[in-house]
Amino acid sequence: MALENCALCRGTGWKLVPRPDGAGRVAVPCDCGMQERAGRVMERARVPKRYEHCDFESYSTDVGSTQEQRHSLQQAKLSAQGFVRDFPGSSEKGLLFMGPSGVGKTHLAVAALKELIQRGHVGLFCDYRELLKEIQASYNPASESTEMRILEPIRTVEILVLDDLGASKPSDWVRDIVGIVLNARYNESRTTVVTTNYLDNPASEGETARLPGGKLLPPTREDSLEQRIGSRMRSRLYEMCRTVEISAPDFRREKTQAGRARA
Repeated sequence: MALENCALCRGTGWKLVPRPDGAGRVAVPCDCGMQERAGRVMERARVPKRYEHCDFESYSTDVGSTQEQRHSLQQAKLSAQGFVRDFPGSSEKGLLFMGPSGVGKTHLAVAALKELIQRGHVGLFCDYRELLKEIQASYNPASESTEMRILEPIRTVEILVLDDLGASKPSDWVRDIVGIVLNARYNESRTTVVTTNYLDNPASEGETARLPGGKLLPPTREDSLEQRIGSRMRSRLYEMCRTVEISAPDFRREKTQAGRARA
């Protein structure tokens, strides 16, 4: 909405500027309403309030305890910035941020989405777990939503951020939903930015367990992304997205521990 006291458009939302050929003037949208329009676009993109502040400038790359970790953060940021800079001319149609919790995967995904939206593109943020819950709720006979009505904008939007892929316990139904989304976007060459806590080759974690009688069990292993979404969909993502693996400490834990140290 235009500002009522704007000296250029006088509240109409339009201002007169000289034509490029010098033949008179032409009406163009006034800048006074740009901020509010941008806010409405971000609201339609469904970016959660928790991430509204996220941009490339606020993404810290110096929190790692080792040079290797700091380099990983720097490379992830450069990859996201390069993707935005070259969009839509790049041959890469998306990004897949992989890494543990708290390394800023969602921060970078939202930063990229916001910059592309500001350039006039249409985007949508989708939390993977919330999507599955919303679809499950649509199966209730009292619900006014349907599975395909929920999935339609996610399948067709120009730029999709799919956050926390693989977070829900895998099942045939979950993999079917992932397939509906990714196959549609793959077939139409639509841009998808994905974040996930699951790696392709997860390291062993946990202590060795001992069964009654003294028999040792091998250490437990984290699931891979392929195990969470299926080998076919992981293969799709290789074509759809450039994989950016981030290896760094948990930002949230570092911030909490720093606060306790100061206290």
